[in-house]
Amino acid sequence: MTSTDSWTILSLMSCVSCSTCLAASLVVILLFYYLFSSRSVEPNNDDWSRLGVTYPNLPSRFFAGTNFRQQVALLIEQYGDIVGLKITSRMWLLTTNLDLLRTIMIKDFNNFVDRADKLNSNTPLARCLFFARGNDWRRHRQVVSPTFSSGKLKYISKSVDVSAKRLADYLAQCAQDGTVVPIKDASARYSCEIIAKVAFGLDAKFVKKESSEFYEHGKNMLVLNPGSITSFILMLMHRVPKLVYTCNKIFRSVQLFEAVNLKANSYFQDILTSTIEARRRNKSSESDQKHVDFLDLLLKANDNIKAGRQDTEDEGVSHEKIDLSKGLDDEEVIGQSMLVIFAGLETTATSLQMCLFELAKHQEIQEKVYEEITSVLANETPTTDDLQKLHYTECVISETLRLHPPIPTINRKAKETRTYNGITIPKGACIMIPFWHILTDPKLWPEPHKFDPERFSQEEKAKRDPMAFICFGQGPRLCLGMRLAYLELKQALVHVLRRVKVVLNDKTEPKLGCDVEVKQFGLLTPVKPVLLAFEKRESGASH
Repeated sequence: MTSTDSWTILSLMSCVSCSTCLAASLVVILLFYYLFSSRSVEPNNDDWSRLGVTYPNLPSRFFAGTNFRQQVALLIEQYGDIVGLKITSRMWLLTTNLDLLRTIMIKDFNNFVDRADKLNSNTPLARCLFFARGNDWRRHRQVVSPTFSSGKLKYISKSVDVSAKRLADYLAQCAQDGTVVPIKDASARYSCEIIAKVAFGLDAKFVKKESSEFYEHGKNMLVLNPGSITSFILMLMHRVPKLVYTCNKIFRSVQLFEAVNLKANSYFQDILTSTIEARRRNKSSESDQKHVDFLDLLLKANDNIKAGRQDTEDEGVSHEKIDLSKGLDDEEVIGQSMLVIFAGLETTATSLQMCLFELAKHQEIQEKVYEEITSVLANETPTTDDLQKLHYTECVISETLRLHPPIPTINRKAKETRTYNGITIPKGACIMIPFWHILTDPKLWPEPHKFDPERFSQEEKAKRDPMAFICFGQGPRLCLGMRLAYLELKQALVHVLRRVKVVLNDKTEPKLGCDVEVKQFGLLTPVKPVLLAFEKRESGASH
């Protein structure tokens, strides 16, 4: 037997051993799942029924399927806007009651700082602002918030403008060629190009389908659409989370239990680590230098925090005193950077996709946006101040976000037992907040499924509870990237609609007269990729 043969046999034995371990782990997980899901949850003296909350007797398998939205809607329809649930040993409060949500997200925020679960990951992304808890979250927020101030956005608006022009060029070429466009991919390349430039100073050109590791790893950073077995296992996180976390700790290099794509994590961790080291080595001696990318701003803000200098527009974050002297460690800085890549790419791309679809479906609204752009903007390259004058365009973006929130549901966890207007929320209970249901509640939004940008006129907004528009969250955990998202979406619409008209026809998906069907669980994802058609505008032919 040759040495090569020996190594081959040893490799095969190693693979068999690994497969056996995974198979055994799966058997254990399935056994736990069967034991937990085969019983109904009966009310007892420790449950919601004694705490002033409606408590339907549901089997614990109720949320195990993929029709999550339908099940939530059914519960609210049958039992009202505050419903107590118990899934295995965990208490959940499902609510769309705006007064209670105002208390949870704003008035008594310090009791609901944390999200229900950690990200099931061993990567730096698990240590970013979005998943941070307690004082760690407060420390992260103080460091990160200055990088998203309105003043900082002015520094990066020119970079956004360049990418928006590239997107318009690409769609104009598609219009000339008569090809339909997989619009999520085009939108994702646009937002990824912006992130690469404004976050890390990379001179990226992704829009015209150039091959790029950055883009490919960026769009696949989280395992959003796993296979059937993996999907089944991830569903258990809501039922036996400690078991899945334990498996992930044991099998650290196995993708099966890891929410973050391990190849993407390795790629971004390597380049971010080397970039941070290079930035520190080449730090300019000019203290007044104007930084123009997120990583520089983040490192500068982190240094300021450590030195006792705070530069933040973020108000009302906390009434508690915390030690900010240590700032963020390098892994946390990398985690924030990875969050910017994923969140900025996925949510903005989804929103631009759905906005262009709605404009294609409603030609009269598209023309009204075009008329505002051409009449209000005199400059070829609009400034952030110019963009603020596009009131109707902003209404269109807000209405898109109302009908199609990229993140449909969030949650919170109670730190202590508190009672609010007769409703007691015990320590450790989790709050389930279905954005999509609030944003289409007919009591808040007449004809809720109609696309009507006029809902966001100043007059209409004044009549409505501010909590009704909740797609970016509310209170101190309001999404920091909101202003950047509106900037990217406005710039895209300005340059695209100057050049082309977006339409639906027999070649598009969906076809003229049809709607986009979305999946019932997770981030907003169409069942079929959205394909849109574009026609060149006569006035933009010589642009």
